[in-house]
Amino acid sequence: MNKLRYLTIISIFSLILSPNQVFAQDITTDPIYIVQPGENLSIIADKFGLDVDDLISVNNINDSNLISTGTELIIPGLENVSGYLSVTPIGLGDTIPILLRVYKLDLNTFLKLNSLTSPSEAYVGSNLILPVSAIEENNSTMNSFSLKENISILIKGLESNRNPWLIHLENKLDQHSIQIPGELFITSGTTNNTGESFLSPNIQDIELYPLPISQGHTVAIKVKHSAPVEMQGEFDGHAINFYEDSSGQTQYAIDGINALRDPGLAELSLSASFESGSTWKLDQMVLIESGGYVNEELTVESTLIDQELNNSESDQVQAILATSSDQKYWSGPFRYPVDGSLENETIGFSSYFGNRRSYNNGEYFGFHGGLDFYILLNTFNIYATAPGIVLFAGPMNIRGMTTFIDHGQGVVSGYAHQSEIQVEEGQFVDQGDLIGQIGQTGRVTGPHLHWDIWINGNQVDPFDWIYNEYP
Repeated sequence: MNKLRYLTIISIFSLILSPNQVFAQDITTDPIYIVQPGENLSIIADKFGLDVDDLISVNNINDSNLISTGTELIIPGLENVSGYLSVTPIGLGDTIPILLRVYKLDLNTFLKLNSLTSPSEAYVGSNLILPVSAIEENNSTMNSFSLKENISILIKGLESNRNPWLIHLENKLDQHSIQIPGELFITSGTTNNTGESFLSPNIQDIELYPLPISQGHTVAIKVKHSAPVEMQGEFDGHAINFYEDSSGQTQYAIDGINALRDPGLAELSLSASFESGSTWKLDQMVLIESGGYVNEELTVESTLIDQELNNSESDQVQAILATSSDQKYWSGPFRYPVDGSLENETIGFSSYFGNRRSYNNGEYFGFHGGLDFYILLNTFNIYATAPGIVLFAGPMNIRGMTTFIDHGQGVVSGYAHQSEIQVEEGQFVDQGDLIGQIGQTGRVTGPHLHWDIWINGNQVDPFDWIYNEYP
């Protein structure tokens, strides 16, 4: 929750400082919404259930073409809401009851702000609109606690030197409310903070990132805990593996979303078993968005697009990937596998990850699973993008001369179409070690390097690993 509020405030103030024209009046009791990228008046009016003409009128708009990212617009008709409105994705563990308590909103106002008919329509990764004033008010003074068996809010209040009736008010409870053991409640001000999150007494924070989640991208989960724990999880129908970081206080899991996975909802289930014998479980639906991939057509040797050949090589690759070690070899971001840089345009790409492909005017039956590098320098060198163990080094029918490097914990990088391989299976390589030479072996239309990243058997956009650090 702290991370959600922090990121929200940062994003809002970065937009407030935008030089774009502001239409909102200097003094208004109505809330102010800041236009997001890709939005126009019709989209915004629909978002808040307004008529476009009403939005134009209250903001004195003479030219709708002047509406751009960062523009401030007054949103009429929202009772009991004032100040700026923020846009932020729902995080893991952010249940609607807890959000209502934290941001001091009633359900009807929350639903109207977010054009929802029911709280069940809010999923992890989908965007929420929340008032910044409530976020600022709760950013540094909010604590939480859970009720244990045979412990009431009255007793808990006395234990923490907190008026139990104020706790009732903060959590919108009445005298008839049923309090369930394990249910989490919020309390502001000075308390005997136990370090509990809104999830569990033994879990301090949990994060699913980066949001929103998209086809063909990497997703990570971090669980910060205050007691020894064994974590298990399942995402979108398959198991995910958790590992402990070096601090001994955080468990993490990394997964890859298949680029052909249909956009929509995926079920995430997490469970924890603590040494004390207590357990915890969380089930939430996660929204997976489209990756926005484009189509491309290629002409290649017809014998290399045989479906049986494709299936056979796919099986071979999956068998190689399945041998990934549980040991983590990498640290920090990956590097590009070639010489040069994007800044001085000495790195270029002939094809990007995720492009839907048609071979020899056939149907678009698959996608491009990596990045294809042009040769822009007088060097054909290929380098290891991160430390790891060479899993495979040899010829394949479609990928040509190929190397796979295991970086551990299901993360593997691949280097295809080489003219020469300069490492051996079982060899340990450091980031930047020379491993081969760019060529045109296998299914190619010219000399290039195909570089891909695999997470638990799924290819993901390699840019994820260049510009981000996992976990």
